[in-house]
Amino acid sequence: MENKNGNLVMFPKWKITLERVGMEALKEKRYEDAAEALKPLVDYGVANSDVTTGLLMSWIELGYFDEAEELCQKQMREEFDQYYHYLHIYITILFQSNRYREIVDLLDEVFETEDIPHQTRTQLWQMYEVSRKLLEDSLKEKGKEYLLEFKDALQSDDIHKQWHTIEKLTKQAPDSFVEEFLPFLKSASVHPLVKSSIIEWFRDGGINSEVVLTKFGREVKVVPAELTQLHSDYIIKQIQMRLGQIEQNNPTMYAMIDRLLYHYCYFRYPLFPNEEEVPLLVEALKQLGHEYLQIPYSPDESLQGVEKYKDEVELCEQHYMFIVGG
Repeated sequence: MENKNGNLVMFPKWKITLERVGMEALKEKRYEDAAEALKPLVDYGVANSDVTTGLLMSWIELGYFDEAEELCQKQMREEFDQYYHYLHIYITILFQSNRYREIVDLLDEVFETEDIPHQTRTQLWQMYEVSRKLLEDSLKEKGKEYLLEFKDALQSDDIHKQWHTIEKLTKQAPDSFVEEFLPFLKSASVHPLVKSSIIEWFRDGGINSEVVLTKFGREVKVVPAELTQLHSDYIIKQIQMRLGQIEQNNPTMYAMIDRLLYHYCYFRYPLFPNEEEVPLLVEALKQLGHEYLQIPYSPDESLQGVEKYKDEVELCEQHYMFIVGG
């Protein structure tokens, strides 16, 4: 039946019958029957909070999490006076779906930005603590899997898999993995790019203990938490500044050689070029940029050893593109 505005309406008796049948089925844990009776009430826009909650509970019990999530988000947006009621249900949906990270992130935001009634805050905090613990346990198990995956990739000399496994591990705090990975930082069988990724993971995870790294025949001791990020290092900024004229005159060439510079320095990380290497590296990048774009260039003949850096930059670029991709 339609009203004068063309909207579908529900006969009052049908509405009463569906409410009674649906809520009885819910009470008796006949969730399919409950959902079948209660859904039309929601579809027609005549469901009260009890009916909507009943449908959500039925869907959750039946495992229809996508439908429950969509409806719950809608109610949170529209029923402001029932916001925390539906927030609690929404968290239940996430919990049943093992989406602990989303619960922790959501409640971090809620606790920070919203003035929550005391009793509700207590309930949410309990859910937060349980989810955080389950998230930690889940990450530890995943971490163990990734560690075994990394070791298998080393055994099979699969550099792609080594790289991507470290990428997955960077989603976790490195603290509990440091001891396991220390030998890899010194091993000659681990690719320099993979070592760069491990050191970067340690740096971002705030590892403030000294680690030993072997790269290009050099053994160095570094404290990852004290290392600068690649894009903010003084030497890289100095090189970019010396290439500033190219950035103004030929932005395309500058973008290309800046990418070459980044990949080259990432390959070496955390062993940045020193002051003496800067002019040689700048000249090497200029020559490569002009050669790649086939633009005439008069090289600086006064600099000795530029070819060595050109070869290194190109080799690092090939390795980077092969292992990491564009």
